Amino acid sequence: MSKLQAKSDFNIQAAELLIKNNLFAPSIHCSYYSCFQLMKFTMNDFFGIEYDNLSQTIALNKTNAHTYIIKYISHEIRKNFGREDYRVFNNKIKDLKTFREQSDYDDIEVSIDEGNKAYKYANDILSFLKRNFHV
Repeated sequence: MSKLQAKSDFNIQAAELLIKNNLFAPSIHCSYYSCFQLMKFTMNDFFGIEYDNLSQTIALNKTNAHTYIIKYISHEIRKNFGREDYRVFNNKIKDLKTFREQSDYDDIEVSIDEGNKAYKYANDILSFLKRNFHV
């Protein structure tokens, strides 16, 4: 198992523990990063894009790594699995990213409902990636 893949597993486990301990904002952070890390690993392991090449491409495109990786994976889902899987994946990852940004940066209270929703979305995304990209 790659280190990045292991980190993804650790983060989803951490999200569950944080929810159980009523630490909802950091649980959302961990839920999101478990997905981001597995998407990045998928680009390397399934699509054969070396991490150094990925970093160079992101820098050359003058874009954000999160945006680039999400768009890449979304595009591949649409191309290989169809419009409905693309729509579901895209909506969940965008919502999860928004939840993470709000919980990390905004002066708001994060509830158990938001923590649980982020955790569910993350598990849905992780399951889809593992099932369809054999990671």
